[in-house]
Parts: sequence; structure tokens; C-alpha cells
Amino acid sequence: MRLPLACLAALVPALLVCPTAAATAADGQTQDCQVITREDATLYSTDQPSLPLQEMGVDDAWVRLRQEHIKPGQGVTVAVIDSGVASSAPIAIAGQPVDAGNKVPEPTDYHGTAVAGVIAGHVRPDGGGPVGIAPWAKIFDVQVYDDAGASTAPDSTESPMTVDNLRRGLDAVIAAVPTLGIRIVNMSLAIPDDPEIRAKIAQLWDLGAVVVAPTGNRSQEGPGDLPSSFETPQPGEDAAPYIHPADYDNVLGVSVTPAGSSNPDPEHWVMENSTTDVAAPTAGAVSYSLRGESCVLTDPATSYAAAEVSGVLALLQSAYDEPVATSVQRLLMTANGRPDIPTTLTGAGEVQALDALTRPMETSGDDPGAGGVEHQPQVLRLPEEPKDVLASTRHDAVWWGLVGGGILLLAVVLRPVLARRRRTG
Repeated sequence: MRLPLACLAALVPALLVCPTAAATAADGQTQDCQVITREDATLYSTDQPSLPLQEMGVDDAWVRLRQEHIKPGQGVTVAVIDSGVASSAPIAIAGQPVDAGNKVPEPTDYHGTAVAGVIAGHVRPDGGGPVGIAPWAKIFDVQVYDDAGASTAPDSTESPMTVDNLRRGLDAVIAAVPTLGIRIVNMSLAIPDDPEIRAKIAQLWDLGAVVVAPTGNRSQEGPGDLPSSFETPQPGEDAAPYIHPADYDNVLGVSVTPAGSSNPDPEHWVMENSTTDVAAPTAGAVSYSLRGESCVLTDPATSYAAAEVSGVLALLQSAYDEPVATSVQRLLMTANGRPDIPTTLTGAGEVQALDALTRPMETSGDDPGAGGVEHQPQVLRLPEEPKDVLASTRHDAVWWGLVGGGILLLAVVLRPVLARRRRTG
């Protein structure tokens, strides 16, 4: 296995595509999470279903878990290294939120709250429908920036995304693994290549935690350190050398599928990347805003896709007492593509939560956490025919018919012979 891409222009501007803001809405109407600010006088909400949850079979997985008396995400903690989670959002927080360099205690950027909501947002009140994929999971909130494009000047009132902040954030997660049992670390970020960050991610893997990261949105904003050729789709392109940490060892790289989007061409949204492991749809996903309102994520974005995959992993971890590496293999082996022939756009395919939860798997080797998991093939069989209670009767009838027919045939053959004997007699 091998980041928002949250408009982190201070680091890698060429990798980022921010969703288009939706038109303004009246109180109680649907709005894009990105455009809702704390100062906005309008109160928003949405009762529309979260389309990606339906696309990935999350609702069906919930039904199966309910039958087993399991709450999706219960007992699982997911670390979210991002812009912070708003205290007003209905998302359970594990421990104390970590300040890894930010200057504003309460988040001012929506991205971290939206990501955490996709993973573990509570169900909307009054029958409003699901939000997070694993709503009983808890979020370990690691805030590493206030505003991705903030000034780096000492007198700046907000903190930008910096490599130092990321290092401190990862150190906080490493320290919390033993006490909080963290097994999933969501890093929906685009970062420069950094040996220290690479080493800290390797350390998390050794501790039994997997980092989930995006493989890159296609940008029209300029090249940055990404070649300008990636601004538009090119035959044979591969963004793997430029997208970090998705290209690091033992990182689950996630792309996005355009399901629910008005533009069905995935190349319009994402770059081809050979380190893509799986993909997930994000257009039409429901999350929470900085003020705790339900809102929507209107466009495909790999940062939200990574959050959805983190949510499905949390769901699996609540169902199975297994290393997270085994849960990762469940995702890979049950995605709707080919894990043995991954593609640069979707890897093994789009994540299928119900299949990952229910399809039989068997481990091989002494260390299932080392990726030694094999898919147990499903045997396709025709439905069994109902028991035929008259079979023995028909069997006997056939034999008696054969016997009777034989006697009749014998009589027909012998009749001329017997008739000649009577005449000669």
C-alpha cells in the first residue's frame, strides 16, 4: 500500500481541488459544508440521504450488524490529523483534542469537522438519517492547522499547515496508541516528502495502526512541485512520485469515484496514481459543519474518500477482533474491482462495506497482520431442487411399466408361432 486535500495551498497547491460552493439556501435547507461559516446568519440542515453510504452498501452493513447486536464503530478510536473538529458537531471525541501548532483553539476551517463527520458523525436527530459510517466510533482530534493558506509570519493570527505541525501531530498519535487503542489514522492532507514523517508512519504501522490517505485530486490551480502536465489527463500519467504520504509503505491510498456527481469522468477529478489501493464515492455525502449543522459534500474529493474508507475500517474493527491489517485486506479483497490487477484510478475498486463485512475470509501464515490474508472463493451453485416425495413411486412405476411392456412385446412376437402350432395340431 502506499493527501485534502483540503486546499492546503501553503504546501502543495497543485494537488488540490476544492469543491464548488453551493448556492445560498434559506434556513433549514441543504448547503455545502465548505461555505458555512460561524458568522453566517442562516441556519442550514439537510434531510437528504448520504448517497455514498448507499453506493457502498453501508446501510445494509448496518442492518447486518444490528442483527448481531453490534453498533458500527463501537469501541474503535480513529485519529484525525486535520484542521480540528468543531465542538458543536455531534461527533464523539476520545481524550483531549491535541493542539499541534494551531493558534486558534476552536477550528475555523471546515475540513477537519467534515472529515470527522464522514467517519463518525452521529445520526441526525428526528429521523434525519445517517451521517457517519461508524457513528459509535470516537475521534482522536489532532489539529495541525487553522488555515491552510495562513501566513507563516510570526505576527500571523492563524497557523498554516507546516511539516513541523504534522510531525508533532503524528507524535501525539503515537503516544496515544497504547492508551486509546488507535488503529486507524486518517490523514486527508497533501504534504511534501519528509523522511521523519515517513518514519513516524512506519512506527504507527509497527504499533498496529494504519494511515489512510488520499492519492490526489486533479488541480487546475498551477503546477507547484507537480509537473504542469498533470493539470489535464495525459496517457500513461502516474502521480505516485508526487503524492505523499499515499506512496509510503503501509499507507492505504484512496481515490474517489464520481458516483452521484454530474460529471461521470473520474479523470476530471483525480490523477492516475499507481499507489491507489481502493476508491470510494463522495459526491452527495452528508457531514457536519463548523456550527454542528448537517450539510453536504457536493463534489468528488479524495480527502473525503479517505475519510469514508477510514469509516468502513472502523465499522469492520467493531465487528471483528482482528488486526487492522486484516480489515484492510477485507477491503481490498471485496472491492468491486480486481485486487490482483489494480488500476491507477480506483486500485482494487470501489469499497463495498457489506461484502467486506460478510464475505468469508481466511488468514494464511502465522502473522495475519503482515498481509497474509487470502480470499476464500465463493462457490456459485444452482439452487437445490425440492425433495421429490413421489420419486420412489415413479421409480417403481417405470420398472413395472418396463416389465409389462416386455411381456406385451413378447406376446406379440410369440402370437404367430402359437397360432401356427394350433393349425398344425
